[in-house]
Amino acid sequence: MAEQTTIQPPHQKWRPLGMSFLSHSLLVILFIIFGIFSRTPQPETGQLRRAGVVLAVQSETDTTEYLDESDFPEESQADTQTNQSDPSALPPPPMAASPATPDLPDLAGLPSLPEALIDANDMSESIKRGSADSHYELSKEDLKLIAADQKLIKSRAPVGDPTTISVFGSGGVSGRSFVFLIDRSFSMGTQGLGVIEAARQELAEAINQLQPYHKFQIVGYHQRTHTMLRRQLLSASEINKAKVPEHIRSMAAFGSTNHENGIFAALAFKPDAIILMTDGGYPELNSGQLKTIKKLAPQGCEIHCIQFGIGPLQSTKSFMTELAQQNDGSFRYIDVTKWKQEN
Repeated sequence: MAEQTTIQPPHQKWRPLGMSFLSHSLLVILFIIFGIFSRTPQPETGQLRRAGVVLAVQSETDTTEYLDESDFPEESQADTQTNQSDPSALPPPPMAASPATPDLPDLAGLPSLPEALIDANDMSESIKRGSADSHYELSKEDLKLIAADQKLIKSRAPVGDPTTISVFGSGGVSGRSFVFLIDRSFSMGTQGLGVIEAARQELAEAINQLQPYHKFQIVGYHQRTHTMLRRQLLSASEINKAKVPEHIRSMAAFGSTNHENGIFAALAFKPDAIILMTDGGYPELNSGQLKTIKKLAPQGCEIHCIQFGIGPLQSTKSFMTELAQQNDGSFRYIDVTKWKQEN
């Protein structure tokens, strides 16, 4: 039996292919339309526009099935519709907790305060006038201290006119307060130059020229220093004047010399003038010591030097000439051999 062959017409052969192409094209167009409408805002109504999704499924028999929202469960559809149509139904975002505000007292019942009036002139006047309870009032103890300081300052102030004296034929020495500085080392005693015994009469005559408001002190030195009565300037009273010869007579001469200690002791009294009497024995003052003395000397204090020796002066330049020159004083050399002949 011969096999029969069925030949389809050309338009029936291409029909399934055309239907497939058409269905895919429609699906693409639907997705494009859905995207345009879902992105386009609706300014006229100010409301959100509802959009839906349609799914197309093609079966093996070339049939297309379309699914819409009605094919989904009602609970899911209702939730979606509520969220899209009413934005206020969405849960509010969490908010940060605000700090607790303290409870303030109720000021409604308090009386009103009067308006403050400030006058700068009144304030300045009140400062000038002061008051009894001012913090700047001085106590009784403060007033006593101030009075004591004023009394001390007054006692140190110059009193009366200055005077001019001379010792061992020296030039005029002027001032209101004087310190007579005597080297009492062994060479200045009776077994040496005999200056201390001669100084007893010289100093008594010079101090007798002072007025009671003038002051003086006698300082003897070797390794240590010794003062008359107490370590302070003495008033030139008749009682103190009478004690001068006795004090010098008791001044024994022994030991070696320390010029620096003696001069420092004299400077401590802050006199107007110092009259140094010595043979200038060893050790002499060096340049550093002389500078220190100049630095420590009170303002206006003069240092006059009288040097004793045997025979003519050996050198016109010594620490004594430098000391007198640097402190506005005078220098005098005495040859004790001639001095003894004259007496």
